[in-house]
Amino acid sequence: MKRLLVTFLLLSLCVSPVSAFVLAEFCPDGYASGDGDEYFILEGTGNLAGWTVSDGEGTLSFPAGSFSSGEIIVARSAEAYNSIHGTFPDYEILESGTTPNVLQSGRFQMANTGDDLSLLYNGKIVSTVSWPDELAASNGRVHVCLDGVWDERIYKIGQSRFSPETFTADSVTLFVSPDASYDIVTNVIRESTDTLLISMYEFTHPEIAREIAAAADRGVSVTLLLEGGPVGGMSDEQKGVMNYLTEHGVSVSMIESEGNLPARYRYLHTKYMVADTYVTVVLSENFKPSGIPLTGTKGNRGWGAVVYDTEIADYFTDVFTADISGYDIYPYVPGTEPLPDSWSDEKISPYFSSLTLYNVNITPVISPDTSSLVLDLIRSAETSIDLQQAYISPYPDGENTWLAAVLDAADRGVDVRVMLDGMYYNTEDEADNNELVATLNRYGSTISAKLILPGDYLTKLHNKGMIVDGEYVLISSINWNYNSPNNNREAGLIIQNPEAAEYYTAVFAYDWNGDFDKDPVSAGIGFDVRFILAGGIVILLAGILIYRRR
Repeated sequence: MKRLLVTFLLLSLCVSPVSAFVLAEFCPDGYASGDGDEYFILEGTGNLAGWTVSDGEGTLSFPAGSFSSGEIIVARSAEAYNSIHGTFPDYEILESGTTPNVLQSGRFQMANTGDDLSLLYNGKIVSTVSWPDELAASNGRVHVCLDGVWDERIYKIGQSRFSPETFTADSVTLFVSPDASYDIVTNVIRESTDTLLISMYEFTHPEIAREIAAAADRGVSVTLLLEGGPVGGMSDEQKGVMNYLTEHGVSVSMIESEGNLPARYRYLHTKYMVADTYVTVVLSENFKPSGIPLTGTKGNRGWGAVVYDTEIADYFTDVFTADISGYDIYPYVPGTEPLPDSWSDEKISPYFSSLTLYNVNITPVISPDTSSLVLDLIRSAETSIDLQQAYISPYPDGENTWLAAVLDAADRGVDVRVMLDGMYYNTEDEADNNELVATLNRYGSTISAKLILPGDYLTKLHNKGMIVDGEYVLISSINWNYNSPNNNREAGLIIQNPEAAEYYTAVFAYDWNGDFDKDPVSAGIGFDVRFILAGGIVILLAGILIYRRR
């Protein structure tokens, strides 16, 4: 078996009748004459007579009468193409089955290490592309050019291409962990009557597992998609949860690489749920005891939202369907690990209740498809950015694009506050959160940064949220590293609503000021009402004592 390599090219050509073609290489079968499922696509409408594709050594043309109604797929091997894409091409170069063959002269083979490919019309070159001169080929890498402009996104074979869409949701309920997340999430599960679609990076929460099992027992169709190879591997606790859920009829699937065949995404890092084709829950937290802590117990700081809207539910259902339909999906094979014991941390007094708003503009954010929306949001900031992140890491080339945009915003006078997690694993190296906080605090007068440390109220800061200009809120699973927006499957929401921004700004300010011993009312007005009440009680008691002595 040869080393896997994919080069995927889309050339936009202003020529009729065919306007574009796509070329991909993928080699799971290791054909001696070329990668089995390499293919190109002619996009456009019209007769294919006179159109040829050449690599300089061989030329492909089409049988007489061939016509394109929009897209023509030509693969080296129809069977190999089908093994990856789940469909058969329109034509094949080899003779591996019943798929019609193109006409070949010479030796046509797209070399992995480097080659040229030309599209010709009546013998005249319309467009040529070469690699590695114009494109960087690597394992699973995909390049796309539309309307003559190369897309900054680097695709991989089988990845989706969702476009940005903004909806006006019927309503949205905002909440935060650890305060109200457990009640909100479990209520959605309990109220489901038909379907539950859950996409999650990690799932070790026994109580949520019991709620989902109960839903399945009462007839709800539950489908769960999980990352099959999380960092550190799948824990016995998660295997116990999966075993328990499969016993109750939940369909559990894993997305993972197998052998030399890479998964479509580096990690499935999403945390969302769709109930009854109307309710969508989007979180920064996994289904773990620390992420969705039992009500009244300590846990992570995270943000979440429940959106009530059919169109948004349909959007996330389409994402879920695309993800669970790939070649890298495998059914979970149950083992013997038991459901983990119930677990909860120290008791706390919840500070923030949920908030429900109506007719709210919401834009889904899907990595890597539309994660550029986050960069656009940062660049649009005019007055303020409040950023709360578990961590911020440099890119392989040394610069984090999103952080650079935040610094640019500070340079143009935007007030920026950055809050990062202070857990030991985010501060123990020489270029971690604590060093970044120190650097940001030296950067300029319009930017300030803090670490949030573990305490009696919060286990850690696991959030991936942002507030911009007191109007926009980002709730997401997207970490600020290179892979999360570019290579992972992630999910989030951009909510445009001043009341939503006000809600999360209050939470941010509460965390920023470290006022974990104050009640929410006090946090909003800047001093602790309980001190006044306590003082009043002392004065009252002193008055009673003086009266009795008299």
